[in-house]
Amino acid sequence: MDRRITGNHRTAVKVRYSEVDRMGLLYHVNYLEYFELARSDWVREYYRPYLEIEDEGYALVVIEVNINYIKPAFYDDNLEVEVFPCDWGHSRLAFRYAIFRKGEPEPLCTGKTSHCFTDGKGKVKRMPKGLKQRLDNLGKKLNS
Repeated sequence: MDRRITGNHRTAVKVRYSEVDRMGLLYHVNYLEYFELARSDWVREYYRPYLEIEDEGYALVVIEVNINYIKPAFYDDNLEVEVFPCDWGHSRLAFRYAIFRKGEPEPLCTGKTSHCFTDGKGKVKRMPKGLKQRLDNLGKKLNS
């Protein structure tokens, strides 16, 4: 069941010199770093910090990544990374992303990551009950 949520969270990022390649473009793997930064911010805002989740015996493992590069980002660009959960079940959670240059309506990049909760040793585990409840409640609220 797809429980698409229209609400989102935005994280501001400034492209650092160490993140660009010789052509002056944001190096492609750094888009994933920005996805992770925004996702961590979302989890912290809507549930609790990852460290607390890990301390409870959970790991959130990436199982799939998709990135669509549309336009390049450059050194010193001010970017905004938009993230929102788009689907979840008992042990899985997926997020969609869009990266924008501040002040521009069209994204530079879009993507999706899918995750699975494990016990830290690779065994699939149900997501924390409180997170599942918050996702379900947020989905009902935004889709009603």
